[in-house]
Amino acid sequence: MCSCHNVSEMICCNAVLRRREAVGQAARRESARGCARARPPDVDMWRPVWLVACLCTVGASVVDINDTQLASLPALYALDEWRQCQREGDVYCMVDAVLYAVEPSPALMLLQEYSAQTLKHYNRTQVHRGVCVSRCGEHNVTSGWYDAAQNCVSAGVAEYGLEAEILSVDWCMSADSPPAGSGPGRSLAVLVTVLAALACLATAVHVLGDRCAKAECNRYLLAFSLKRNYDILTYDRSKPRTDDRMKDVACIEGIRFLGMQCVIFSHVMLIYIYSYIDNPQFVERIYDKFAWQAVLNSPLWLQAFFAMSGFLTAYATLLSSKTKPITFFKCIMSIINRWIRLTPLAVFALWFTVAWFPLLGGGPQWSWLVTREAHDCSERWWYHVLYVHNHLPTGKFCMGHTWYLAADMQLHVLGVFVLLLLKRWRALALPVLLLLVTGSALAAGLVVYFYQLTPIVTAQTPEVLRTMFAGSKILTLLYLPAWMNLPGYVGGMATAMILYNTNIKLKDSKWFNILFHSSLFLGSAVLLAGTVFLSDAPPPRWAAALYAALDRTLVAVFFCIFMLGCFSRCWSAIRDALEWRGFHTLGRLSYCVFLIHFIVLRLTLAGNTQLGHASLLSMASLLITSSVLSYIAAIPLCLLVELPLIQLWKAVTEGEGGERPERPVQDHPPAKTFDLVAQIRRRQEAA
Repeated sequence: MCSCHNVSEMICCNAVLRRREAVGQAARRESARGCARARPPDVDMWRPVWLVACLCTVGASVVDINDTQLASLPALYALDEWRQCQREGDVYCMVDAVLYAVEPSPALMLLQEYSAQTLKHYNRTQVHRGVCVSRCGEHNVTSGWYDAAQNCVSAGVAEYGLEAEILSVDWCMSADSPPAGSGPGRSLAVLVTVLAALACLATAVHVLGDRCAKAECNRYLLAFSLKRNYDILTYDRSKPRTDDRMKDVACIEGIRFLGMQCVIFSHVMLIYIYSYIDNPQFVERIYDKFAWQAVLNSPLWLQAFFAMSGFLTAYATLLSSKTKPITFFKCIMSIINRWIRLTPLAVFALWFTVAWFPLLGGGPQWSWLVTREAHDCSERWWYHVLYVHNHLPTGKFCMGHTWYLAADMQLHVLGVFVLLLLKRWRALALPVLLLLVTGSALAAGLVVYFYQLTPIVTAQTPEVLRTMFAGSKILTLLYLPAWMNLPGYVGGMATAMILYNTNIKLKDSKWFNILFHSSLFLGSAVLLAGTVFLSDAPPPRWAAALYAALDRTLVAVFFCIFMLGCFSRCWSAIRDALEWRGFHTLGRLSYCVFLIHFIVLRLTLAGNTQLGHASLLSMASLLITSSVLSYIAAIPLCLLVELPLIQLWKAVTEGEGGERPERPVQDHPPAKTFDLVAQIRRRQEAA
């Protein structure tokens, strides 16, 4: 370990010699003499850095540079003053460049050694700039703004004795040509106007009296009633509208809310990694801290969401199977219902991202964080509608977090047909479910072993994360495919079957209570065990394969035990807290928040005209800000888009299929049929 926390030559030499005594002093002296001969006479000011670079090369170890030393090297990120590039004719571009030196350079040598530690460090031999290119040259017909960008960046790195070669000049913004409205933007405006008008009309009819809600002719219109949808949003989940046994799962809304906070925080970390910040070394150093290593492995808990999805699908189907047996047609209808449940809101978010999001602001990173995503979504939107975008090549910015919806939809298709099979042949339940989980675990282990991957999805170089996992095999082979997330979904289905078919009161079992209360700690222990794969000397390949095969499976098992204990009403202060009435509404908003929170995150950072600063405090602040704003924005989105279209679909299918209507949200006395036209005529006649 060549540690440069003090640039003093004596300290650095001693540190290297202590760590490499067994290597051989003769080779070390020969390399030092070679470095001394190569050192130009006019670089005395770089002597500490030069010596450090030479010794680190000899030691072939991890290079760690402190903040003082980093300040004497070219910054990874830099932004020209945004407000000074707003005159007529000014153009602001995002520029990537690679550093090089004509003569031997101690600075470049150190940057190369530092960047060679790819797991934990950015590629510091490349720099990323926001440049007002119109100040450095003219637009060229053939090369565009490349020559001007070359002049700008080269002038900035010349003080370090380096030169720059431009790699790309993208996402340019002109001060005198702001983003203009588009066809998709106008179409979205029309849609929003129509939805708002329907909501106002339906609410007005509903407010005339609750009897309007019973009027047969109004059932399609009243799907848009704000009054009705607000009642659905805020109703007490402990008083279920269908089966009384659903009241036992009311705590699932609290789990959803807390889980969503973890999802938002993980995306706060991600957006700091790929946005422009003034201290990228903060990101690099989290790979060496145990607490942050555990956070990097926290995506394992995403199995909790798959488990809840599998549980709700299986439990609702089993509860209704006595009156509505599971058939092939019902499986097809379940898939269509799931598509209708997810798609309208997801398409609305995509539409907003493409049409309106780029028009909401501006800044040096606006094109990088916002315009780029709008462009990518305009090319990929139909993959999202078909829920296959978890199999697309990585590196695009189009609502990447919604890969979960694609995987969940694919697992739902598999799950409903598995339920059809198991309902007819119950004896196959255990072997079929075990086969699915074992196959998924075996696939994960084999992929990690033969592709020589790290079993932690975020255990990738910050450079890969900066480019949204471009070219990442870990993400595409181990994390995104639906079959790799079978343990959570199948575990949720198994939990539903146990809860539905078991008459044993698990809350009275001593051993189950012990297991229930320790389940979250055991799941966290599996997560913490994965931190060893982030060390400088990770375990062998067979250990990585074994961990990859077991990590999601064990986390899913422990979380399903926790769910089963909560739903069996085992005593627990955590379960009591999760059943808090306020979580019922917050949990119901989780889907809206999941879709829009990344929009809020980008909107918060992209409008900043200065480099961001990564720290625990700034991340916590952004978590709170984005969470609060997301939930506020989710309320109108839920009332105007999500719930109305779900209720409209229910009105259509119940009318055609004659399904039994749900219990009303609120208890009301039987109402007489209300005819609005007849009431008006009678009042006119009386007058």
